[in-house]
Amino acid sequence: MKRIQGIDSIRFICAFIVVLFHFGLIKETVFGADPQGWLLWVKTGLTYVFNGPAAVIVFFVISGFCIHFPFRNRPLRNLPSYFSRRLIRVGLPALIALYVWTQSGVRVTSEDPGIFWSVICEVVYYLLYPILLPIGLRTGWPVLVAITQLAAFGFAATHSADIEHVTGGYPAFNWWNWVVGLPCWITGCWLAEIFQEFPEPGTFTIWSCRGLVFTISVAIQTARFQIGSLWAATPFTLNLFSLLVLGWLGLEIAYRRNQPAPAILEWAGQRSYSLYLTHPAVPGLLSLTIWIQPSMLGGAEKMVFIVSSLPIACAFYWLLEAPSHRLAVSLSKYFEGTKRGARRIQGVRGVQEIQGEGI
Repeated sequence: MKRIQGIDSIRFICAFIVVLFHFGLIKETVFGADPQGWLLWVKTGLTYVFNGPAAVIVFFVISGFCIHFPFRNRPLRNLPSYFSRRLIRVGLPALIALYVWTQSGVRVTSEDPGIFWSVICEVVYYLLYPILLPIGLRTGWPVLVAITQLAAFGFAATHSADIEHVTGGYPAFNWWNWVVGLPCWITGCWLAEIFQEFPEPGTFTIWSCRGLVFTISVAIQTARFQIGSLWAATPFTLNLFSLLVLGWLGLEIAYRRNQPAPAILEWAGQRSYSLYLTHPAVPGLLSLTIWIQPSMLGGAEKMVFIVSSLPIACAFYWLLEAPSHRLAVSLSKYFEGTKRGARRIQGVRGVQEIQGEGI
């Protein structure tokens, strides 16, 4: 697949928002036991301003876009090539990161898999794509988005106790989170079909769209905690948010036709998956060192975690994710070559049989 400008930059920004969502900017003890006035406003504002689950929804839409992009105009025929490329690319770094988590003291359970809930969803979507592809081509991707949105809403509405258990959070359904996130991922497939139809926006327009998306993500996070209604929970609001993301990403791609993305963000975006996978282990990894102990950091603890997550992610990428990617590509090409070879042999045999019949 040819690389589309701007997508990697957005990946990095979203991964960094997830990091900020999990760590926060300022340690809560800095605000005191009972903050009042402007301290309370700042503390509350920092809680709402970085919406990690909203960033994951953007990931889902981008993922659906990237998976479907190569198959817009050609059928998916070589399943071994497809599965080896996708599952190894995502799964092998995730398994290694899980081991790093356990060694750094992060507790992972089936009920609380941490950020791995979204990785599990991705794997399910990759497995489902060969089934979804012919359905989407037959019914149209907007129809499939609508059907899965209704199914996700119905599923979430019948699991209100699970939603309340996590205070309206998105990953509320354990192994069934993929059901709720599926329409967001399929929305990315739809985007891959229509992205060329978006007009190229001006600089003011694209920054207005970015501001709108960010503002709505903050509003969704605020509504989750401040509105005492099931329908304000993120399994409902973020699925609607994915439709806004569709339009925004379409404009971002159109904007980059003649406006190259910042090289540093594109470079960082290629390491965004490593950042996403490794940042929860950062506090534990730092505690294993001699010179940096979280207990010694005081009010700077959160900032140290955030800054440290970047070089740790780069190291993980160079040592583990990039080799996993190369392995996935090599196996995928191997299976492609094997199938081509089988076709050639069948073709030669067919010619020989025809020639034999002619004799």
